Amino acid sequence: MPTPRVRTASVVEAKLYPGVGTGQLLARPKLDPPRELIDGVASVAVICAPAGYGKSTMMARWHEVLRSPDVACAWLSVDEEDNDPARFLRHLVAAFQSIRREIGRDVLAQLVGAPTGGIKPLLESLAADLGRVETRTVLFLDDLHSVTHPEVLEIVHWLINYSPRLFQYVLGSRLALNLPLSGLRVRRKLIEIGVRELEFSLDEASQFLAIRLGDSLDPAEVQQLMDKTEGWAAALELVAAALSSQTHRDELIARFTGTDRSMVDYLGEVVLSGLNERMRGFVERIAQFDRVNAALAAKVTGVTDATRLLEELQARNLFLIPLDRHGEWFRFHHLVGHFFREHFRRNEPERCREIQIEGARWFYEQGHVEEAINGAIRARDWEDATEWVAQSVEELIYRRGYHQTLMHWMQELPEEWVDRFPTIRINYAFALAFYPRQAEVEAQLHRLRKILARLEKAPQPDQEAIDGIRSATELQVAISHGLRDEGIAARDAALAWIKRWPDAPAVQKGHISNVLAFGYKTTSDIPAGLAIAAQGRRWHEQGEGHYGLAWGIYVEALLHLKRGAYREARQVCLAGLELIDQHLNGHRAHSSLLHTILAAVAYEFDEADQAQTHIEQSMRSVQDYGPADAMILAYLTQARLKFLSRDYASAYAILHEGQALGARRELQRVVITLATEECTWLGREERYEEAQELAMSRGILLPTTADPVSGLITDKASRVALRINVRKDPAKVLEALEPAIQHSAELGLYHRWAELLGLKAVAYKLNNEMPKALSCMNEALQIAAPRQYLRTYLDESRELGVVLEMMSRAEADYPETMPIVRRLLRSINKTAQATAKVAEVSSSAGAEFGELTRREINILKRLESGMSNKEIAESIFISEGTLRWHLHNIYGKLGAKNRSGALVKARDLRLI
Repeated sequence: MPTPRVRTASVVEAKLYPGVGTGQLLARPKLDPPRELIDGVASVAVICAPAGYGKSTMMARWHEVLRSPDVACAWLSVDEEDNDPARFLRHLVAAFQSIRREIGRDVLAQLVGAPTGGIKPLLESLAADLGRVETRTVLFLDDLHSVTHPEVLEIVHWLINYSPRLFQYVLGSRLALNLPLSGLRVRRKLIEIGVRELEFSLDEASQFLAIRLGDSLDPAEVQQLMDKTEGWAAALELVAAALSSQTHRDELIARFTGTDRSMVDYLGEVVLSGLNERMRGFVERIAQFDRVNAALAAKVTGVTDATRLLEELQARNLFLIPLDRHGEWFRFHHLVGHFFREHFRRNEPERCREIQIEGARWFYEQGHVEEAINGAIRARDWEDATEWVAQSVEELIYRRGYHQTLMHWMQELPEEWVDRFPTIRINYAFALAFYPRQAEVEAQLHRLRKILARLEKAPQPDQEAIDGIRSATELQVAISHGLRDEGIAARDAALAWIKRWPDAPAVQKGHISNVLAFGYKTTSDIPAGLAIAAQGRRWHEQGEGHYGLAWGIYVEALLHLKRGAYREARQVCLAGLELIDQHLNGHRAHSSLLHTILAAVAYEFDEADQAQTHIEQSMRSVQDYGPADAMILAYLTQARLKFLSRDYASAYAILHEGQALGARRELQRVVITLATEECTWLGREERYEEAQELAMSRGILLPTTADPVSGLITDKASRVALRINVRKDPAKVLEALEPAIQHSAELGLYHRWAELLGLKAVAYKLNNEMPKALSCMNEALQIAAPRQYLRTYLDESRELGVVLEMMSRAEADYPETMPIVRRLLRSINKTAQATAKVAEVSSSAGAEFGELTRREINILKRLESGMSNKEIAESIFISEGTLRWHLHNIYGKLGAKNRSGALVKARDLRLI
C-alpha cells in the first residue's frame, strides 16, 4: 500500500457551507428570520428539534436572507469528530476566516505542533481578533448535538455569551443544548424555535406534496398523512419519494403506520423498491461513508459512470446533499443514509464490511488518514486501523496537537491490537500527561511494561523492539517528572536514561536533555544545566526537532534567569521567538513561555511598558498549561506591575488567583513562591500580622541559625523572615540572612545574592548600624550594576532610599557604584514626584475618572450589557473575587456606591 500524503492541519471545506438538497423548497414565511435577529436585537437563536424537521434547511434559508453588504454570514456544520477541541477550533477559525482572513491566525499557529492544553488562552486570542471586526456577523453552527466534549462546549458557551456585540449566533441541534442560556433568555437576547414551530401545517403539507408529486392529493389523503407524520418534514419527504413511483397511492398511504424509526424504515424500503437493481446497489454502497465523491463511489461500486449516477440521485431528490460549492462531495440525509447503511449491513454483512474497508483504504491512499482510521474502526478492521494510527500518531500528537482524537480512537481500538504497536501507547501516555490524568498515564506505562515482559520471554526476543519500547517508556517517565515540577526526580531519571541509552535517536536525546537541564535548574547547578542545554540544542538540530528545541530554549533561558544573567536570558528568548516564527508558525504556547521570561527581565530593568506588553502576550497560555516556572513568572510580574501602578487590590488578587491555580494543579512551588511574594508586599506595607498569618498558613516557617539554607521552604522563609521580624528583632534577621547570602554566593546565583545583600542593608539600617548598611549596599550594587538590577532595590526604596542618599553624599567613597546609585535615586525621585502629582490631581472633583484602566473600561461595558458578576468574570478569564476587586476600584474612582450609580456616571463621562 502506498504511503499516504498526510495533510497537516487540514480543514474539511464542506463543513463551511450550508448543505441542502436540490429539490424545490416550499416557501414558509412563518419560518423566515425573526425580526429580532434581522435587527440585531437577539444575539442567539436556537433551533432544536429531532432529525428531519428541517432545521438545516431553515438555517440555510436564514443564511441566504441575512447575507448583505451590512451583514456577514459564516457557516460551520459540526460532527462527532469535532469532539476534539483542536479540530473544532481549527474549523471554527476557518468559518470566521471566510469573513475576514486575519481572524484566528494566532490560534491556528498555537494548534500546530502544540500539546493540547486549556482553551482560555485560545479564546482570549480569538476574542481580540473578533473585537477588531467592524461588520455585523452571524455564525451558523449546525448539528451541535454531535459534540459533548466539555472543552468544545466551553468554546461554544464563550462564543454565545461573551463575543463582541456585533456577533450573532444561530445554533441547530437535535437535542437540548447543554449550554447556559438562562442569562440570554432573561435579557431577551435569545430566540428559541422547536418542533411546534417547525411542524408542517395541513396547508403547508398539501403544498409541499403537490410540488414534489406534480399534482395535488385528495385533501382527505393529505389529512391522513398528516395524522401519521405529525408534520414531520423528513417523513413527508420520504412519503413523496415513495408515492412518486406508485400507481396506487391510496393503498400506500393506507398501509404504513407508526412514527420515527419504523416510519423511516418502511418508507426507506419503499424508496429502495422504486430503484432499479443497479441504482439500489450503488446507493447502499456509497451510503457506508459519511461523505462521498465520484472517485470514491467508483472505487467501492465498480461503476464507470459514478458522476452521472450521483447527478441522477440529486435530480431525483433522493436525499443526497452537496457538501461544497463545486459539487464534488456529497452526503445522504442523516436518517435516510442511516437506513441505507443499516439495510445493506443486515442483508449483506460481509460484503458491507468489505466495502467499508475498501473505502477506508481509498481515504488512506488519498492522504485523508483520519477518515481512513475512522472508516477502518467502523468496519472493525483493527489491523489497518491500528497500523495507520501507529504510522500517524507522532504527526498527530507532536505536530498537530490532536490529543483528543487519539483518546477517541483509544476508546474504540481493542487493547490486544493496540499492544501490537507500542508506539501508540507511548504517544497516548504523552498526550495524557498534559491533562490531570496521571493515573491513566501510569496505566499506559504499566501496560507497556507488561508488553516488554512478554517480548522478553519470547523464544527469540526482538531485542531492537524491546530496547525501543524500554527507551521510550523511560523517557516518558522522565518527561512526566518534569511536567509535574519534580525537578530532582526528573534529573535523576534523565541521568539514568542517558547512561542507559547512549545510542538512542537524536530526537529522544534532545527531549531528555530538556528534562535534565530542568533538573539542574532545580538544584541550582547552572553550569551543568547550560552545558546539557547546549548539547541538547545540537541533538534537536540534528533530528530537526524544532518543537523540542523550542522547549530547550525556554529551559536555557530559565537557567540564565536563575543565575541572574538577565541580559543572556533576554537574548536567548528573542532568538527563541525567531525560531518559533520560522519553524512553528508563531506557535503561541511556546512563545508565551518565552514572554513570561521577557516580562520578568523587563520589569527588573525598570522597563514597565515592555514588561506589560510581554505579560499580556504570556497570560493567554500560561494560566492553563504553562509549567510551574512560567506560572510563577507570569503571576509575579503581573502583580508587581500592579503594585508599581499603586493598584494594590488588583495586585493581591492576582497573587491569590495564582496561588489558587497552583493549588488546583498541585504545584507546591507556585503556591509557596506567590505566598512569599504576598508576604513581602505585606511587610512593605507594615502589615506584619497578616504576613505572619499567611506565612504560617502556607508552612513557610521562619529559619533559625540551625536551619540549613536549602530546600523550597527554607529558601522562601529566609526572605519572609525579614519582613515579619525586621523591626522587632533586626539582629536575628541579620543572623538568619547570613547563611542564605553565603549559599547564593557559592552557587553563583547573582541576582539572589544581590537581593539578599540589599535586604541585609535594610536590616543594618533598622539596627542603627548605618556604616555597615552603606558597606553592604555598596557590595550589593557592585554585583547589580553590571547586570542592570534595578527594581530589586527600587521596590525597597522606602528603606533603601535613605541609604542611597547617604552614599550619594559620600560620592568619593563609592566611585564604582555611583552611576547606579544616581540612576536609582533619579527613579525614586521621579516616582515620588509622580505620586505627589497624582495625589494633588485626585483631590480635585472628578479627576480620578481618567485613571480607569482599559480592563476597568471593558468591565464597565459588560456591566452595561446586564451580565452578572459570574458571567463577566468568565468572559475575561478571572475569578469572581478578582472581579470584585476591580468593581471596588471602579466604584471608588467614579465616586459611586453600586453598579447602577457607576453606570450613570460612566455614561455621563462618555466612558461607555
